[in-house]
Amino acid sequence: MKLEITAKNYRVTDRLERILEGKTKRLDKYFPDKDTPCKIVMTDLGRQCKMEISINYHGTYIRSEVVGDTMYYNIDACLPKLERQLVKHREKLNKSYKLPQAPAEYEFVSDVDVTPLTIAKVKRFAVGRMSAVEAAENLELVDHAFYLFVNEETGNVEAVYRRNDGTIGLLQPYIE
Repeated sequence: MKLEITAKNYRVTDRLERILEGKTKRLDKYFPDKDTPCKIVMTDLGRQCKMEISINYHGTYIRSEVVGDTMYYNIDACLPKLERQLVKHREKLNKSYKLPQAPAEYEFVSDVDVTPLTIAKVKRFAVGRMSAVEAAENLELVDHAFYLFVNEETGNVEAVYRRNDGTIGLLQPYIE
């Protein structure tokens, strides 16, 4: 994998970079392309540190985020989560991109629940045309995690959502 390490309010030491390279190299068995981009973002939150690892493999995003006391602990917490996701979605990835079969012994994970996902409920609702600010106000009114709307400026379906830090985010999807 090709690592792209980004730090926000955090200084990445050579030792941490070597550990990251060594531990993420174990995930290479899941990706036949050696140039698969792996983006690692490390953020200092004051008393805690946040690590996000994202892998984009032919349009499929696999992502893991962990907040902990040190980045070294975060590595050991984030990589098993990432591998669990890879194992869970192996069948889908294999069908789409012909991934090689990994050995039965996993590096980070010993027990993985691979229950198939099912849709428990289908809900239909109307979406109205409004600005992003109006959608954010409606998000406050309905007290949900997100709110879908048609942006009156662009005509596209967009979503506003409540972020972990309490602020509001705007999702603007597009087709690649």
